[in-house]
Amino acid sequence: MKKSVYIVLLVLSAGMSFAETVQTVDSQITTVTVFSNQALIERQASVAVKKGFAEIRVPVETFAVDPDSVTARIFGKGEVLSVQFKEIPVAEQPQEKIRTLEATLTRLTSSRRELQDSKLVLKKQEAFLDAFIDFSQSQIPRDLATRLPKPDDLNQTLSFLRTGYRNVFEQLQALDSKRTQLDKEIQVVERELAALRGPDRRSLRVIELLFLSAADQNIRIEAQYITRSARWQPLYKVSVPATLAGVDLTMFSNITQKSGEDWKQVQLAVSNVVPLRGVRLPSLTSWLLDLPRPVAAQPRRSKVAMRETAPAADEIAVAGEAARPEEAEFVQAERTKLPLSFEYKMPRKIDIESRDKETLLPLLSKKMSGNFYHYCVPRRSPLTFLVADVKADKELLSGMLNVYFESQYVGKTFLQEKKPGEEFTLNLGADREVSVKREKTHDKVKETFLGKFERDNVVRELSYKITAENRKDSKVSLTILDSIPVSKTDRIEVTDVRITPEPDQKNHLDRQGVMRWDLQLKPEQKNEIVIEFTVTYPKEFPPRF
Repeated sequence: MKKSVYIVLLVLSAGMSFAETVQTVDSQITTVTVFSNQALIERQASVAVKKGFAEIRVPVETFAVDPDSVTARIFGKGEVLSVQFKEIPVAEQPQEKIRTLEATLTRLTSSRRELQDSKLVLKKQEAFLDAFIDFSQSQIPRDLATRLPKPDDLNQTLSFLRTGYRNVFEQLQALDSKRTQLDKEIQVVERELAALRGPDRRSLRVIELLFLSAADQNIRIEAQYITRSARWQPLYKVSVPATLAGVDLTMFSNITQKSGEDWKQVQLAVSNVVPLRGVRLPSLTSWLLDLPRPVAAQPRRSKVAMRETAPAADEIAVAGEAARPEEAEFVQAERTKLPLSFEYKMPRKIDIESRDKETLLPLLSKKMSGNFYHYCVPRRSPLTFLVADVKADKELLSGMLNVYFESQYVGKTFLQEKKPGEEFTLNLGADREVSVKREKTHDKVKETFLGKFERDNVVRELSYKITAENRKDSKVSLTILDSIPVSKTDRIEVTDVRITPEPDQKNHLDRQGVMRWDLQLKPEQKNEIVIEFTVTYPKEFPPRF
């Protein structure tokens, strides 16, 4: 304790002489760990210090540093007295990248102006050709009216016009294409400039270290800090072969970073840990029971839907095709299992610029088993889909999932995070060779009069037939969902329900009235399901069927 007080007093008494020993050192970003909402940056630097006190400043260029996250280690003989993040006012902060982008924007703008000038010249050429045609349609002078043009002269004139118009049209198209590309490049540069400039940055951001050196020596500094302007999210590619021999899943990291610092040749890792920030432990309140109260209707959220159509079986090449070259595999990251998460370290050093773009890097590939079958809900859609139920593992996080069937894109969906062993379903597209047809076969209203008086209720008998047909050359497993009406009021009654054959599961997924049949259809086989019921309802409120 006495030693610490002595050191502090000595530092305070150093006054101006200590301030003159401030050293600003260049550093390099060597390691980056990206989380779902931030990134941990590590910088390294080397500097020669003399014996005694040294104030060392390591500049950082990121827009947003979490001051509480700043740490540093010094490798050398001596003691680290303090580490802190500071913003030091300066007259003007060098911004080499901003100047480079401004020069690029000036060049692109000048190129666009040149294209516009070239387009004006072409428009004048086009106007000249139009004027030539207009002149030929006007009254010809009398001294020319008696002379007919020779065939060669006429052909040359037509060829001149045809060639002239074609050249002008092609050049205008090329100019418009170049201008469109230039506009896109200008927009990208303008967005990057806006992101880099941000608010007023007339300050120097530094990590300040106070070090008591035991000797004249060279020391190495490792400083770490958190930036909020970088993140990653998983993106999946799922590929299923035509033979249905499992599911090939590749997980990518989709990294965006607009921190203001370029990451050059860094050792990059991504982590699925959830960084805590002001998180409290949960508490328990009283468990109250109450009657339901009316709630205003909320708009339904839109869902990302799979494409309804996909390559049918007859469009997918299987046996007899010429052998294709073997597909190259994605490189895999080195996985480290931590107590609370997984961390994936890239096998080689990476460059990622601070700009408005995304970087995709593969993390892992794995072969997963799947339960393949056909699925149809004929009351909602006439299409029969080939689907696969796949069991998740610990590494799968929530993210967008792109599905390919025999190298052909099917569509995309969103994969919700699952517990290990929990199933998720992949839609591989519609298969026209397995058909399911639902039709109403009987709809009769019973006698509505009792003597001379009309009844208040209508009694209606209905019957539906579902026909499933397998037109493939192999056996298929088919799951069909259908339902019978369920009354929510005592004024409507559903009676005399007859279902042939009986469903394999009633109240599927705890949904009242929903039934599921699991069928095995041989090639060219047909199966029928018949659903019959009677509904009694008030004649002034007929339900939909």
